[in-house]
Amino acid sequence: MAKKPSKESKKDQVLEKLFTICKRKNNFVFHNDLVKDVCKKIGFGNPFDVTKLDNKTKFPDILVKNDYAIIHIGSGKHKFIKGIDKVFHDFEPIQKNIDWQYKRSLLNQYNSSESNILSVANNQRILHHFLFGQDS
Repeated sequence: MAKKPSKESKKDQVLEKLFTICKRKNNFVFHNDLVKDVCKKIGFGNPFDVTKLDNKTKFPDILVKNDYAIIHIGSGKHKFIKGIDKVFHDFEPIQKNIDWQYKRSLLNQYNSSESNILSVANNQRILHHFLFGQDS
């Protein structure tokens, strides 16, 4: 896993405080209201971003050292769970590259969101090829 810069970000500070609170209470479920309160105290302006960690390199040290990840459990609740590797997978190296003929479309200039990229992958028949070994 790549090493992060040593200076702790405000987001990391919020996550560390949330984890410390949950560990002290021995209850690893927490609500968005607690996230907002901690963000306000630390001065982190986007509480909705705190629990969104899309890869292991973005985890603060306290979570890595204790082997905890965050999952969303619904209704504004989240949970710290033991086992980062149960939540995140290190992908195997790609064995074979496929030369794909990309067909330009109206969506080309808007390829910025996850849902749009999935739409492009579907429209280009990439998902069909990946899932079924063919594009028809």
